[in-house]
Amino acid sequence: MSLYLVGGVVRDLLLRRENWDLDLTLEGDGIAFARLVADRYGAGLAVFERFATARLVLPNRLKIDIASTRRESYVKPAALPDVAAASLQEDLYRRDFTINAMAIQLNPATFGELHDPYGGQRDLKAKTIRVLHGGSFFDDPTRIFRAIRFTQRFGFSLEPSTRGLLEEAAATNLIQQLSGPRLCNEIFLLLGERDPRKPIKRLAFLRLLRFLHPRLRYTNKGERIVAVLPRALAWWKKQCPDHGVERPLVYLMAILSKAGPAVLRSVTQRLQLSSLQSKAVEWAGRRTDRLAQVLEQTKDMRPAQVYRLLADLPDDALVLLVAKGLAMRKVGGGHRLTRRLSRFLKHDRLATTILRGEDLKRLGLEPGPQFKTILDRLLDARLNGRVRTESDERAFVHRVAQKP
Repeated sequence: MSLYLVGGVVRDLLLRRENWDLDLTLEGDGIAFARLVADRYGAGLAVFERFATARLVLPNRLKIDIASTRRESYVKPAALPDVAAASLQEDLYRRDFTINAMAIQLNPATFGELHDPYGGQRDLKAKTIRVLHGGSFFDDPTRIFRAIRFTQRFGFSLEPSTRGLLEEAAATNLIQQLSGPRLCNEIFLLLGERDPRKPIKRLAFLRLLRFLHPRLRYTNKGERIVAVLPRALAWWKKQCPDHGVERPLVYLMAILSKAGPAVLRSVTQRLQLSSLQSKAVEWAGRRTDRLAQVLEQTKDMRPAQVYRLLADLPDDALVLLVAKGLAMRKVGGGHRLTRRLSRFLKHDRLATTILRGEDLKRLGLEPGPQFKTILDRLLDARLNGRVRTESDERAFVHRVAQKP
């Protein structure tokens, strides 16, 4: 049996880039080999019989994908492939780009031997993205997104005929045939690149955003917000180091900056986002615009008023609000908004009262809906500096409770 390291990890080894996404391919029964490795090293094992692949999770949490060498055929464009056993050369030919169609032998006798039948090394040196055959993007339109990603990640260019094939495929409705999870995965991988601003422009240029919603446009305002998102994310990391956000989701929300509620709902359904992601996206469009305007334009706002406006926002929506504030600075505004956000995050977001519902009972108050009203007013008083100690809070509760 011949065993090979294959795909992106080979590319990155040649580029001297770190990559721990390990893919092995075997001229033989890859699943049987994976089971032997799992038994020997006590690894977790997931098997995908349809695609003749398996995934090992070693005790140190390292993941290794193992597959039999295979060819792929597509019943129709954008469908998942049917697979059949094949040689290494056929296996490499089914891959997306020449730079990912190389393998390194792992058998002891020929360890380290590079197999490069389609010119992957040549294209790495030329900094070129090239498909292996003319039907590549039509077989699997997710490769359109991958090509855009790799041009940004590596600073490579599309080979001219590959560019033509990509633009031809992008002009069709092939991407519409992708399932929600597959489309979401590719969009999030692209938006998760170190700096996705140029890839987003490329998506817009190729009119690929129409596959999220037919009416979706990448507006100048959206572009301004995307342009400052790296600064907003850095600001957030400094202000809230313990509150991570989902970067791809925040970039998606920025793209949707001018979308209305109907478009936002449609996008969350198309991508089959989780309930938490969908809740964040609901804040992406005009709702945060209105909120940003209130926070920027209202001169006199008590801390409690700011708290009531911001307390229910997901972290991703707060980062988007920061970005909108930074974008306002380009035209001379945004300072009041970012100042209020900073205070909210540093001082007020986690504010609580000392007294709780049980304390109100001990003070002789009857439980009921008024408890929430009293505690909300008490929190507002604390945020605004009207109460500081427990005795202050008790006195405040007595005053409020005595009012009809």
